[in-house]
Amino acid sequence: MLKMKKLSKISLLICLCLAPFSSFADVGRQVAGTVTFMIGDVFASSTGTDWVAADFDIKIYKGDLIKTGAESRCEITLEDGSIVRMEENSLQCFEKVKTTSSSRKSSIFLSAGKIWVNARKIVSKNDSFQVRTDKAVCAIRGTQFRVDTGSNHTRISAYSGEVTTWSALFDKAEYKANKDAAISKPYPVAGPDPVSMEKWVEIVKAFQQITIDAKGGYKKQDLDIESLSEDAWTIWNMTRDSSTGIHP
Repeated sequence: MLKMKKLSKISLLICLCLAPFSSFADVGRQVAGTVTFMIGDVFASSTGTDWVAADFDIKIYKGDLIKTGAESRCEITLEDGSIVRMEENSLQCFEKVKTTSSSRKSSIFLSAGKIWVNARKIVSKNDSFQVRTDKAVCAIRGTQFRVDTGSNHTRISAYSGEVTTWSALFDKAEYKANKDAAISKPYPVAGPDPVSMEKWVEIVKAFQQITIDAKGGYKKQDLDIESLSEDAWTIWNMTRDSSTGIHP
């Protein structure tokens, strides 16, 4: 009996010592957002190798990776109130989160799958919000849109506002608030492909989409309104945005 009491005390001491461990580990890390909704299997990692099951209200920090399993979804509310939702079998990283007294800069890298973004309107010229894949980059200034990426291409579809896009091959491109300079004149740029490539910036407006391939080629077109009524991912997100009163 005495031995069991000693073991209980030791176990309690260990629990008390380990309880604040995660909090101390996160000291000094920039908070990106909070998990505010999830269905199914959602996992988080700060290293990319050690994954833990996510839960409601957990904080997501700069550099953290989030992934969803089959038939799973996750919603993350960013610190500025913007919403990022992940479809099943998706993987993303909050690669940049920098907040100062005069600006806020965020960048999300989508490695695989689909995300829906309802971004709050950016009012400061020093603020920036980007979503990147290995094929495309898009800059946002208050937009409701989705990004789908796979092995062959990335597709960006805007539902309100507008998104400035360019190929990830030219990731040095910068978004300019001046709309007169938003679309640059294409010019040849040297690259590994024997076919000459062009550096470009395209504005994708509401109910338009752009598909960008690995070689920097793109196709822009209007959204098929009829197909939207049959797309479960789009309908679910629009319904959730409407029910929560979230608007870009």
